[in-house]
Amino acid sequence: MFKVFRLVLLLLLLLPALFVAVTVGLAFYTLESKPLVPEKLPVDYATIVAGKELLKRVNRQIESSDNGQITVVITETELENLARMGAHTFDWFSAESKFDSTSVHSSVSLRLPPNPAGDYFNMSVQLDQSSEGVHIDRLTIGPADFSGRWLLPLMARIGDAVLQDQQATLLLSSVRGFQLDGSTALLSVNPPPNAKAHLKRAVRKLQASRFPAAEQARVVHYYDLLAGMGNQWRHSHLSFNAYLTPLMAEAQSRGELGSAVDENRAAMWAMAIYFSNGAFEALLGKLVSSDHRLSRPPEYVTLGGRQDLMLHFIYSAGITLATQEGIGYAAGEFKELLDSGDGGSGFSFADLAADRAGIRFVEAATASEPDARQLQQSMVNYNSENAFFPGIEGMSEGLSEAQFRRLYGSTESDEYGHQVRLIDERIARLWIYSAPGR
Repeated sequence: MFKVFRLVLLLLLLLPALFVAVTVGLAFYTLESKPLVPEKLPVDYATIVAGKELLKRVNRQIESSDNGQITVVITETELENLARMGAHTFDWFSAESKFDSTSVHSSVSLRLPPNPAGDYFNMSVQLDQSSEGVHIDRLTIGPADFSGRWLLPLMARIGDAVLQDQQATLLLSSVRGFQLDGSTALLSVNPPPNAKAHLKRAVRKLQASRFPAAEQARVVHYYDLLAGMGNQWRHSHLSFNAYLTPLMAEAQSRGELGSAVDENRAAMWAMAIYFSNGAFEALLGKLVSSDHRLSRPPEYVTLGGRQDLMLHFIYSAGITLATQEGIGYAAGEFKELLDSGDGGSGFSFADLAADRAGIRFVEAATASEPDARQLQQSMVNYNSENAFFPGIEGMSEGLSEAQFRRLYGSTESDEYGHQVRLIDERIARLWIYSAPGR
């Protein structure tokens, strides 16, 4: 009996080591030195519009389904556009999809941090036509190739566990069939009952899980501070600095005995929610409105003498804060590229400068405790919009799509990159980033 006990104990002790050994072995076997998917293609106006229209079309179909069967149509080009947008947003990601007469072949490459096993995680999936749902028929990870029919059900179960319901599994089972017609994929979908309501509830649940109660209380505190200033100065023409510097002074005071990063982050959330008139709660959940009614922001708040530049600064700051993964830069470019299309305001490097200034501000405010405290002190010391917002003199604005293509080609061109570097140099020279002690 004692020998059996010792054997069981030895196995229990060896299991963690065995798990680590298997994990390391799989990493060395599956990770590779080169990406499977080639470097991303440049993103342009047409790419973004096509991706946006696809998402809007699918959303309209689901909303108008009335719980009846619908056919979701997706072309090979539309999938490629989404992949290019994703690669532009996340520089460690690249993907592509190809259609043949009977299958869709999709590949993904993820660039990994430096490690001895390999620089890239490469994966390919093959989806064959089917009249009985949708399945991954072949799955390739690195050099390993095997059946992938287990992958989608596994992902659905993980989604069910995260959302604490069965909606992911129901959504997967709602796909009745998958057919190809040339370069077009046709998905027959019978959305589960109240699909839209369930989706909204799932989004709210994910949002709520991101913020502890203490974070919500902090955001509400700063929101109330902004609302009080807004009510006092509602009809005054003021620089955004009149709001931002007192906000950072309050964050400095409250962060003396706690986390300056936490206080700065809450202040930035409050700023985004307040000056977007609550629009940012669609990303965050009802951080403020669940507690009390939202206040309408004043109309005469500017940066560089313009309200649109103030909004660019705030929206890009909010998007960056929401992701903290670099999407803010791409979001600013997407907004400007869309504006360059018919009916838009045109591509504006001044707007892009405001976008990047907002992103840089959030990065400095949340990088580390010393950086967060230094930013607070610099804002209080200088108390001027010139401390955190660059001049926009000489920046091209109102460029149509044709003008942008002729002058810069795309957002991946050397000419465009040169303009962005000039903007970043202006931002780097701002007082809060270049003052002694930074």
